Order: sequence, then structure tokens, then C-alpha cells
Amino acid sequence: MTTMETICSRASVRSYTGEPVSPEELAIILKAAKASPAGMARFDTLHLTVIHNPDLLAEIDAAGAALFGDPTMHPLYGAPTLVVVSSRKPAPGMENVAYSNAAIMVHSMALAATDLGVGSCYIWGATAALSKSEAILAKLGLPEDFIPCCAITLGKTDVAYTLREIPDDKISSNTIE
Repeated sequence: MTTMETICSRASVRSYTGEPVSPEELAIILKAAKASPAGMARFDTLHLTVIHNPDLLAEIDAAGAALFGDPTMHPLYGAPTLVVVSSRKPAPGMENVAYSNAAIMVHSMALAATDLGVGSCYIWGATAALSKSEAILAKLGLPEDFIPCCAITLGKTDVAYTLREIPDDKISSNTIE
């Protein structure tokens, strides 16, 4: 795929076969995260946690469902892997940098997953839920003063990525000259 084909094919996958990505695929996806930009090149303020443990995934899934008020919900969609992107707690007024850094890392991983044909989905709600649970946070083994910002599910899927036409008027814009 070309870069634009990958970008225009990326989609949120919410259906997984249960089969994990291969170690080689995971290495490529994590490399995409590590190739992402970070504000002021402060890569030391970022941390990746790769979770394969089914019990911990179920706990995070349940916490997300509780946050949404629907115990039957599965906000991790049965994915066998979750990568949580965390940041050092930002100084007041600098939260945008921490969350922007984490979001671009997740987006880079999603593009790499798309290119590989691996299912992926941005995860915000379940990340907010795990952030509220001291018990779950303790299991993540985060460096001191780090907080989860966002995450991505990964796994094999039967969903095929297809090239989408992106209308020019999909998002409003203006030009200032």
C-alpha cells in the first residue's frame, strides 16, 4: 500500500478472531509508535505497556463497561492485545502535549497495523476507566508519575481494510492568506 492508501483504508476494527498478532508484527507496530514525534523530543515522558494477559484484559474491559454504565458492553472488543500509551503527569496547562504525544503514537500504530492487515481500534473510554482504578494501575507497572493517556487494541481479524473515498467536504476548513 502507498502511504495515502494506508491512510484512506484505516478503520476501527471491533471484531477479532482471538488470534494474537505475531511477535514480528507487534515489533513493527511498536516501532511505528517509537518513530512518532513527541513534543520537544521528550521521549522520556512516554511509556508503552503491551498487555496480552487475558485476566487483566478482562478486568480493563469490565472497568470500561462499568464506566459506560453497561455491564454487557465489551469496549476492548475481544482483542487479544492492548497497548496502553502513558505519559509523565503533565504540568498544569500542558495536558495537551501529553495527550497529543500519546494520540499520535496510537495513530502511528494504527497505520502500521492497517498496512499489515492487523485489526486495531483506538481506545479512550476503557483507558479512562483503568485510570480510575488504583488496582488496575498497579498491575500496569508504570514508571512513577506516569498516567495512561490512550490505548489501541490489536489482533487478527476477518475484517478486510478497503480503500475509502474521502470527500473533500468531510470536515469543514478555511484558508487564511
